[in-house]
Amino acid sequence: MEVAIVTDSTADLSEDILKKYNITMIPLQVTIGGKDYLDRVELKPDEFLDILEEIEELPTTSQPPLGKFIDVYQNLAQDYDYIMSIHISGEMSGTVKTAAIASNMVDGAAIEVVDSETVTVPLGVIVTELAKEAQQGKSLSELMDLVDKLKEQVKIYFTIEELDYLEKGGRIGKATAFLGNLFKIHPLLTIEDGEIVPHKKIRGKKRLYNLFLKLAEETRTSGTNNLIILHGRYEEQAEILKEKLKANYKWNTIEVEKFGSVVGSHIGPTPFGMIIW
Repeated sequence: MEVAIVTDSTADLSEDILKKYNITMIPLQVTIGGKDYLDRVELKPDEFLDILEEIEELPTTSQPPLGKFIDVYQNLAQDYDYIMSIHISGEMSGTVKTAAIASNMVDGAAIEVVDSETVTVPLGVIVTELAKEAQQGKSLSELMDLVDKLKEQVKIYFTIEELDYLEKGGRIGKATAFLGNLFKIHPLLTIEDGEIVPHKKIRGKKRLYNLFLKLAEETRTSGTNNLIILHGRYEEQAEILKEKLKANYKWNTIEVEKFGSVVGSHIGPTPFGMIIW
């Protein structure tokens, strides 16, 4: 394997996936009540969600230090000729910029730093597919071509019952259009060009689920389609969505995943939605 794959903890990849596909994960930091935690290393998603419901002050997050990227790249350069390092959207975090700076400070390996223009499980899907192909011996140029295709293919739609976290956390982007009177309104959000953006306002849960079904129909292709249901603390609504999507469409794979603590710090405990690719 001549290409090493590196990402960060906002990809929300499990330890099993990281190990199976030989992916190196660099954790971001979550600060809660003055205490620092390494995301997905010292703070797992379930632990984070428990804490999140008990505190009043919003958690804060910070990118990995420059030295961490340098150490990772130097270690990998001993065994690999090429490194692909793909990270959370540059519109949401400075992580990818720090990675780019570090890549110019390491000799002995060609390092490509990629802005995924997304976050959480969509990033995880992209990283996992790249790692699979790297294990099959694909070249760096082939993997770079695949990144562009995956960015177009992987679609996410989700809703949040509480937008306070997005607003206060500063990651709401163009979704500010949804702030205001949210009484009985369910905002449907997506990620475009690296930002969380509004897709549509829906009044009532039944219409919300119907919109998810409509979007699934529009997003699906004539080939095989994979579905991931994504949720925070509350699984009931995510389970309802999964069953509706299973009943109406045929899927190659269906998985259920949780948001991690970095992403959860900015969107809160109430999101659920779907990823199709």
